[in-house]
Order: sequence, then C-alpha cells, then structure tokens
Amino acid sequence: MPEVAIASIPAQRHPNAVRPELIEAIIDLGPGGLIWRRTFPGTEDQVPEARHFARYLLADSSRRDDAELVVAELATNAIRHTGSGRSRGTFIVELARTTAAVTVAVYDCGWGGVPRFGLRCRTRAERGRGLAIVAAVADEVGHEGDDQVGHRYGRR
Repeated sequence: MPEVAIASIPAQRHPNAVRPELIEAIIDLGPGGLIWRRTFPGTEDQVPEARHFARYLLADSSRRDDAELVVAELATNAIRHTGSGRSRGTFIVELARTTAAVTVAVYDCGWGGVPRFGLRCRTRAERGRGLAIVAAVADEVGHEGDDQVGHRYGRR
C-alpha cells in the first residue's frame, strides 16, 4: 500500500449544514461512511484543483477549511518532495467522511522524503511550516507506505 499522510477532524455543525439525519442516512450507506478519491497530475497548478475538490465535497462541514488546508499542504509536499512531481507523476486525494469525523489522505508516487509531523519549525523560516500546520489542525496525523509503491499521508 502506498504511504500516505492521514488526518482526522471531528465533525462540527456548520450554520448552513444539511440536517444531520440526512447526512447520516447517506453516510450509513457504506461500512466506512463516504469515501471519495481523485487522481491529479503532479504539477503545482493542480494544488488549487485538489483544494477545490475537498471544499466542494465538504461544503456543509464546519471542518471544510481545515480539510482544504491539509489537502493543499500534503499535495504540495507530494509534488515537491516525491516522485509525484516528476514527469508523469500524480498524487491522489482521498476524503473519508463519517458522522463523527473527516479523514484526509494524500497518496504520492514514492521515491522521496517521508513526512515528519512532530518537528518544530523555526520561527523565522519562510518554508517548512506545512506539516506543523497539518499537525496543529488535525486530531491525528501519520503516514504509511514506502519508496517503491508510494506513501500515504493524512490527518483525521
């Protein structure tokens, strides 16, 4: 299985949210809730597209801004630090939603660095804050996989 960063966010009620009983009826259709995946070309112009994908699917969730931010940071890392940013590289965004949480995962093509979520960033650094931001907004973060098949990164 590719390595991925995984993060989960507890669900909160959004002012314009769909009634909970309607969401629960849809989510309960599958054993793990709703899961969406989309593959993007591994170019920087696709990061806004990935953000839009998350924002659109989570329009009624109070955590959509957090999920959008996490998608952007993890997709950017995949493009800049793994084979996803090479010629013909791709990354996959996966969103899973239950009545209790939203889980965001980004899969890369491998052959690159493994994220270190626990590191503190330098105060005056102009780069290198993305994973610290992801860790700050997520309840859980992690990764799995290897260089040969790729990595999965995410947050809950």
